[in-house]
This record gives sequence, C-alpha cells and structure tokens, in this order.
Amino acid sequence: MATEFLFEKSRQSFKETLLTDIKKKNFETVTQFIELYSSYTGSDPEKRTVSDQTLRDLLQEKISKKNVAKSSTAVADILNIITVSVSVAKQGFCTPSMPFILLGDVLDCYTLDLCDKVFQYIEDRVSIWKSSLFYQAGKNYLLRMCNDLLRRLSQSQNTVFCGRIQLFLARLFPLSEKSALNLVSQFNLDNITIFNKTADGAKSEKVDEVTDKDEIMDVDAIDVNAEENDLNPPTNNNEIIDYKLYNDIWSLQDMFRYPVQCYNKDLWEKFVKHADCLFKVFSSFKLEDTPGSRGSTPGQQAKTYFSKFLTSEKLTNLQLNDSMFRRQILTQFLILFQYLSATVKFKSNNMILSENQKNWINDTTKKIYKILDETPPHGKEFSKYIKHILDREDYWIAWKNDSCPSFMKLPDKASSQAPAAKKRKIEETVNSIGDDFVAGKPLGMGSPELTRLWNLCPNNLDACRSSQREFVPSLKDYFAESIEQEDPKNQIEEQYKLVKNSNFQWKALRLLSKRSQLFFMSQPPLMQFKTVPDYLTTITKKLEKEFPSNATKVTSAPSTPKQDAGNVELSQENEKTDLALEDDSAVKDPNDEGDDGVLDEDGSLGADDNLMDENQDDVAADTTGETAEAATALDTLSSEDITTFATKIAAEWKKLAPHLNISAKDIKEIEEDSEDAVLQARQTLVTWQDFEKSKASYSNLIQAMKAAGLENLTKDV
Repeated sequence: MATEFLFEKSRQSFKETLLTDIKKKNFETVTQFIELYSSYTGSDPEKRTVSDQTLRDLLQEKISKKNVAKSSTAVADILNIITVSVSVAKQGFCTPSMPFILLGDVLDCYTLDLCDKVFQYIEDRVSIWKSSLFYQAGKNYLLRMCNDLLRRLSQSQNTVFCGRIQLFLARLFPLSEKSALNLVSQFNLDNITIFNKTADGAKSEKVDEVTDKDEIMDVDAIDVNAEENDLNPPTNNNEIIDYKLYNDIWSLQDMFRYPVQCYNKDLWEKFVKHADCLFKVFSSFKLEDTPGSRGSTPGQQAKTYFSKFLTSEKLTNLQLNDSMFRRQILTQFLILFQYLSATVKFKSNNMILSENQKNWINDTTKKIYKILDETPPHGKEFSKYIKHILDREDYWIAWKNDSCPSFMKLPDKASSQAPAAKKRKIEETVNSIGDDFVAGKPLGMGSPELTRLWNLCPNNLDACRSSQREFVPSLKDYFAESIEQEDPKNQIEEQYKLVKNSNFQWKALRLLSKRSQLFFMSQPPLMQFKTVPDYLTTITKKLEKEFPSNATKVTSAPSTPKQDAGNVELSQENEKTDLALEDDSAVKDPNDEGDDGVLDEDGSLGADDNLMDENQDDVAADTTGETAEAATALDTLSSEDITTFATKIAAEWKKLAPHLNISAKDIKEIEEDSEDAVLQARQTLVTWQDFEKSKASYSNLIQAMKAAGLENLTKDV
C-alpha cells in the first residue's frame, strides 16, 4: 500500500536536512539533502514543490530577524541559502527558477547598500546564469530585477552601480536579443533639462541667494580675452555672466534630446544661432594646461566627474572654466551631427538636410575638433578617441539598418539539402549482362557509349598492354632538350634552362624514380646538392654519357679534324677527373657503395663532384641545430599529450593547479564551466599553456606533478 505524502511533514524534514548541510558548509554538494530526497517517498512534482517552499521558508526566517538581517553576516548567510538553491536546482530537486525568485525577494527587502553586495554575487555567477539549465528559466527574472534596481537608483548619485547593471545585462544577453535593442530609433523624451528661461527670474534668484557682494558677477563685464587664470572665477564686483550666454548653453539641450527638431527651419536657425555664440566663446575664452587641470591624483579626478551638470546661472562662469563641461557639450554636438548626416532606416522621407545645413555641419565639425585639440588636458588624445568612437558607431548604425541580424552564421538550408536523386528509367525489353554473355553477344554496359568503349578490344589484357596506352615518355626523349641546353656551344643562359622550371623538375624527379637507377644510387658523405636545379644538371650530364647520340645532334656546325681531336682529349681528361674524384670519395668513406649519390637519408638532394659543399663546419653546425630543435620538440606537449595527462590527473587536478600558477579565480571558473573531471583537468593544462607559452613543457609539468605529490602518476605517463 502506497504511503500518503504529507506536505507539512516533508517540509519539516527537508528544512532540517538543508540546515544540516548549511551548518556543515556543504553549499555546493548538499550531500545530506540528496540522500534524503532520493529515498523519500513521493512523486517528483510533489517533492520539488516541497523543496521550493522550504528554500523560501529558510530565506524568510533570515530576512525577518530584527537587528540581524542588515548585518554583513546575515547577507552572507542569505547568499549561502541561494547557493544551496542553485546546487539543488542542478540536481533537479527544485524548479530552475527558484534561485532567481529568492534573489528577487532579497533585493525587494534590502536597502541599496545591501543590494550592492547581493548584486556582486549575481555578477560573479554570470556563467551559471548563462548555462542551459538556468538561462531560459531565469533571464526574465534577472531582467525584471535589474530594471527594478535601475528605477530605485539615482542616475547622478549611483552612476557606478547603474553602469554595473548595464554591463551585467550586456554580458548576460546576446547581441541579437531584440528586447535590448532600440530597433525603431526612439528618443528618450523624458530627459528634460530644467533651467531659468526668463532673465528677470534668473536675476531675482541671484539677488535673493547671493549674500556676499564679492560673489556677484556683472553680465557686461565678462572679458573672454582676459589673460588671467582661467580656472579661478572672476572676483570683480561688477562681473555677472550674461543671461543670453546662459540661455544659449542650456537651450541646446532640448535639440540634443530630440534631434528631429533640427529638420524644422525656424528651430534650426535658432539652434545655429545658439551654437555659433557658444563656439565663439569657447574659441576666444581658452583654457590653460595647468597641473590643476590635469588632476594630481586619481582620487581628485574621480571627484571632478559629474554625470549631469547643474543648471544654476551662478555656476555658468565656473562651468566655462571646466574642461569637462566643454568636452561634454562638444561631444553632444558631434553625436547630433552624426545622426543628422547618417542614413537611418526609420527616418521619414521629409527628414533631409539642405545643402546649407550640410555645409554648416561640415564646417562646424572641423571647428569642434580644433577646440577639442586645444582643450586641456590631453586635448589631441581625447579628440582622437572621440573620432574612433564615432567611426565605430557607423558600423552599429549599418547593423541596425539591416534589422540587427544575428552574428551567428548558420548553414544555408538550400545548400545543406542534397538534391533528390533522379530515378533512371529501365526499359523492360533490355537484356541483362548475363544473358548477353551466355548468348555470346557484345555486353551492354548500360549506355551505348560505354558499350562501344567496352567492346573496342575483345581481350581486355591486350588492350591494357597496347602501345597506345603508353603515356610516360622515355628518359632519352624527356631529357633531350635539357641535354641540348647544357652544351656550352648553345650558350643558353641559366635562367632560361628547363632545370629551372618547377614543372620540369617535378616531372623529371618522378620519371627518374621510375626509369633510372641514378635516382636510387647512394650518396657520398659530406656531399650535398644545394638546389634541385643543381641536382638535375648533374643527372643530365650523366644521362648525356648514356645517350651519346644527343651530343652529335646538338652540334650546329661541322667540326674539323683538329676540333675532333681536341674534343677526344677533353673527354679523356674529364673521365680521368671523374675517376680521381670517385677514388677520393671512396677513401673518405670506405663503407659507401657508390659515388653517384642522389638523396640523403633526411630527404635532401645528393651531391656530385662539382657541387660539393666546401664548408664542412656549416654542416656540423646545422647538425647541432637540428639536434637542439629535435630535443625541444620532444619536450613540447602536444594535444594528445595534454589529453593523456588530463585523463591521469582527472581526480587530482585541483592539487596540481596551484603548482601550475593557476589562480583561485581561474580554478573556480574551470569548475563552473564543466562538471566532467577530465574536461576540467584538460582546461587546467590548456590554461597553463596559454600563460606559460614556451615554458609549458613536458619536464616542467612532471616537476609540478611531483611538487603536488602526484609522483605516482608520472610513472605511467
């Protein structure tokens, strides 16, 4: 009789077992819970439901404790519970979405300071969230959590935290994820810049707020060509920033917010007027490159960074002296000009710039880059970076115009599918080959042309022996032209000889290996041919002796008796010289069987009498270099060696990893990437090879294994 499944009883048992694993710090193994779950009576859906509720109960108890939930220890305990939920989900004992539900509960209950620590936990485990088990189940939960956090954070005060969230989403989702793309090129119209739009209101505000007369700045007293220190605000009692300049600066932000307004003629003229006024001020009121403008320490540079500038009229003079303020506005201009000039898919037909607008944009762009070059610190470098970023942006604009195609190249379906085989029509009246053979008729081979070719010769063996099938030329015919070119009387230049032709060289070597014993004759020691043409030249001279008739054919004029006598004497002298060289080589190496060597044992061409290497020291040096290279090659680990070692150290790779200078962070990533011990060991060895380069040798690996106490494993390798 089946035992009834009791929810509350199972819930209590699961809770006690999970608490036991947490106390023993079995966050990733949860061995006690695995044993209980496997032996517990009930169906898998029922047990998974209990596991989900138990994990939420444990989290609720930790969060609800007063004066403890906000401590760093409580945050660590809560993250341990989430780690346990991940391990349980990997075993299939709870739903894959449970870790994300727990994270969402924690972020909803905690303040932003504690949410920062929890989000650090989420960032460190992005490889787990991208795995096949958790990605589909948790991507929507993670997106919702990040959006909730962004709504709670301040864009100006929590800039770094917001940037971390954006980077996390970029790492989590692929580029082809449509939910993260602004496909229709919409603008953020909610980004409204608030400033004083009336001169009276701005002046009255100044009079009420300014208490010190030394801080009042006169509108008409600004001198843009002053040679004073630009970073110090004017202290003259009559100096006040002109409201018109203040209005020109902040009125531009509305055009940056919604660039479509630039296609309106009236708004465009107003925009040009404001921009020209601002550029005139920037060009005449230049900043000096002083140590204070560079920032003496990184901490000071961080303090001077603002994501959004204040719009108070009293700060205008200070902002004009701020290089970062100038750079931000000038960069906004460049981004706007790129949008107006680029081809954007979702622009309407009436959004077309006139020639005057295009010319103004081109001239203003040059003026902006000139101002950026003159703005300290490192103006030219900053200008270079901005150009590079905008050039890269052109590629992304083209990608969005193509509806953001995926970067994964998939095989073409049409090319991957093989064409359907055509069925051959078989005539019912056609006799089989066996019937034709028995009847003594010509054998039909399936088509008239094949049948004709098959029956050209009754005896197939005789057809194979036919002289008409002899396509390989003889040595005499193939080398006839080369022998003729070697005759000094013909005066053929070296570069035009056949032995210099690569096709002739390859065919000649093939023909010699089939038709001539010269190809297989042993080579005298210390005799090396330098090149293939030299080798073929020597062979040609020897073949000329075997085919003397060729020498008579190449003679262009009749010889006189005296010339014949001279040729005979010259031939006799050459024969004597050859015999002397042969005897000399025989003395140098009595074990050598012949003097007509062709190829060395290492595959290099042999040497003849006239092509002996004169410098024997070079030969010895080459031999020493080859020996060193061979030793290095033997100490190098191949892919097969890595696989062999990985199989041996599969269970002990964590002991070996520290001795290979693998950091704890890399070891953790290797554990998360795969659950197979052999693959983890192989990844460890490959990472070691990437870090150490040429030092990742066989001998160094053996030393590391001995240092790790794995000396017994080195004996079998």
